[in-house]
This record gives sequence, C-alpha cells and structure tokens, in this order.
Amino acid sequence: MTPNTIIHGDALTVLRNMDSECIDFIITDPPYGVNFQSDRRKVTPKLNRIANDKSPFIWWLYDAFRVLNGGGGLLCFSRWDVQQIFIDAMKIAGFSVKSCLVWDKGVHGMGDLKSTFAPRYETCIFAVKGSYKFPDGRPVDVIQCQRLDGSALSHPNEKPLDLMRRLVDVATKPGDLILDPFAGSGTTLVAALQSGRQYIGVEISPQHYETAQRRLYEVAFAV
Repeated sequence: MTPNTIIHGDALTVLRNMDSECIDFIITDPPYGVNFQSDRRKVTPKLNRIANDKSPFIWWLYDAFRVLNGGGGLLCFSRWDVQQIFIDAMKIAGFSVKSCLVWDKGVHGMGDLKSTFAPRYETCIFAVKGSYKFPDGRPVDVIQCQRLDGSALSHPNEKPLDLMRRLVDVATKPGDLILDPFAGSGTTLVAALQSGRQYIGVEISPQHYETAQRRLYEVAFAV
C-alpha cells in the first residue's frame, strides 16, 4: 500500500487486505461506544454522530496486530468506562499492553452535573508488538493540552493537532510509517506529515474523508 495515502473505506476491509508487518506504528481514536453529539455548537449545525459508535469497536485489533512490524507500537484512545474492553481485546489479538496515558484537556466537559465528577481527561492505551523502545527517551504518561472548542470542531471527536504531534514525536522516528484506521478529519495524518513521518489513513465517512484530504493538501503544499 502506497505511503502518504488516505483511503475512503471501511477500516476492517482495508486492514484485512494490507500486507503483514508493513506498519511501524498505529495511532488512532476508534469508536468506543460514546455515540456522542455535541450540543456546544450554537451557530453552525451540529456534527453527525460517527459510524459504529454504539459500542466499543474492537474488531479491527487482530489485523492491526498483524500489519504492525515487530517492535512497533499502538496508541489507542479510549475512555475510562470501556478501556478494559479494549485492553482485553488487545491482549487476545497478541499485543502486550504496557501503560495508559492520560490526556488532561485543561477544562472539563458536561455530562451529569449533579452526581459525577466533572470529566477533564481521556485515556490512551499504549501497547506493543515484540520489543519496542522509545526513540528518544522515556515520556511521561500525562499530557496536558487544551481541547478544541466545540465551534472549532470539524469532527465530533477531533483531537488537537498539538496533542497528536506530541504523541507522534515521542513514539515514532522520522520516516516511520504511521497508520490511523479511523482517521476522522485527518489530525493524526497531518501530525505525521508535519513531523517528517509517512502515513496511511482510513476513513469511512465521505464528509470527514474530504476534510482530511483538504487538510493534508493544505499542509503538503502550504496553501
């Protein structure tokens, strides 16, 4: 599969047709059962819910392990109430789960205002295939990075570019090939491109696929 490509398609199908051990690292934010639709957009229309988000979507992990090089790694965003489902599925697929990162968003979200703590973080599971070593020293497992305001989102679960750049920089080497099977609006791919890495992305939504293509074009050609 050609590097520096985003594919409009189903991650399960695309992964199934990829060669074994062709990817250096996977960084992704899969559907994990939130079925979220933000109410924070007051002027522009609300963003549609993402596909396959009614329950933790784990079925891609077997082929993710297969396509990953020995000595490669996986960073997979999740949420506290479903992360054990992902951890168990990763282990069944063959991954060694090493740790869990915490993304401190800087400000809290909404949810139940009377009987739960105000949510201010998301988790990201770190797992490896074989013997992985950080390329430039050991990073800490808490990353502080301001979340995007609802009015700035082009995807309902969009991560800040600075957050993804930091993950790319600490986990991979220049020239590595990074896979994001759930590319969304392309933030991981843009981070890879800006950091001198190669990328392959997969996105099922035509709308988000087009957004990712546009963002990558603008970065590649400095539009």
